[in-house]
Amino acid sequence: MERLMGHQKAFLTMVLGGAKQYSGRGMRAAHAGLVERGLNESHFNAVAENLVATLQELVVGQAEIEEIVAIVLTTKNDVLGL
Repeated sequence: MERLMGHQKAFLTMVLGGAKQYSGRGMRAAHAGLVERGLNESHFNAVAENLVATLQELVVGQAEIEEIVAIVLTTKNDVLGL
């Protein structure tokens, strides 16, 4: 779990304009095994909802949350292998 959290943190930092430290596999390759085991849109949406809830807890502005969600949504097809 620690490794996964590190990958997620580095990836989100990079796609949100921070340091380019993400060195993991591409989204499609990284999630292919999970897609084979049933990863689907409901799972993606649950992660996105958790991200939004966390950002709200951290008192991030609504405009910024919407921007972050829009960026995360650009990964959806690759994560789900569509």
